[in-house]
Amino acid sequence: MSDETPKDYSIGHAESALSYMRFRSAERCCMFFRDRVEATTELLDCGCGPGTITLSLAQWASQGRVVGVDIGASQLETARRSALDRGLTNVEFQRASVFELPFPDESFDVVFSQAMFCHIPNHATALAEIQRVLRPGGTVAIRDIINGALIVWPDGSLVREVQRIFRLGEERSGGNPDVGVALGTMLDAAGFEDVFITIDVEQPETHEERAVYFELVASVVDGDLGALAVREGWISPERLREVTKTFRNLGNVPGSIASLPFGRAIGRKKR
Repeated sequence: MSDETPKDYSIGHAESALSYMRFRSAERCCMFFRDRVEATTELLDCGCGPGTITLSLAQWASQGRVVGVDIGASQLETARRSALDRGLTNVEFQRASVFELPFPDESFDVVFSQAMFCHIPNHATALAEIQRVLRPGGTVAIRDIINGALIVWPDGSLVREVQRIFRLGEERSGGNPDVGVALGTMLDAAGFEDVFITIDVEQPETHEERAVYFELVASVVDGDLGALAVREGWISPERLREVTKTFRNLGNVPGSIASLPFGRAIGRKKR
């Protein structure tokens, strides 16, 4: 997801991180630009991870071409297997950096990214490369987090450690954990036209979803991200265990909720 080595991606590429990413789908994350994707659309998904969203986008563009790129090779293998299992022949996955996309100028009608800019530096450089591979009049669609506006209930110091650890990890990789609020400004500065900005939230709604969601987030913090936090001295191993246990248990608390706001921005490349 950046031009740095995979180890600099704070969440990591372990199964716990991939499972968390699989909670996301095109139906959850991409409806804000659904009207820009037609059956014959050629679309690029930057920072595609295990391809959960990409595969749904390939179904939307059923007669077009969809490409997912990411720097995590293991994630791409998972995505390719999923495409085969679902019989999707109009989708492909390549290992690539958003700072050096391996495509000619004006290759795609739509370029999308989900929760990528919060992890990478040099946003203007990434947007320039995205603009390069877009066709004139093409659409850029970005959805990214606003970490500082996270809502969790029941709240508490141990629960807020999860937010803090994610934030520190994103900052360490050169990203911006609140980049979702700045997406419109970024697209405007990059020269995109007709920029449209909205906000939505990622939240599990049913009891079953909440139990799964809290478990997934706790597993990420218990994995590569937690190991990074301990190595960097952000938290002690003992407190990390308390944090993950507390957050995991929220899934069993009646009325518990987690709501992570995302900024959503659409822009059009000049014709």
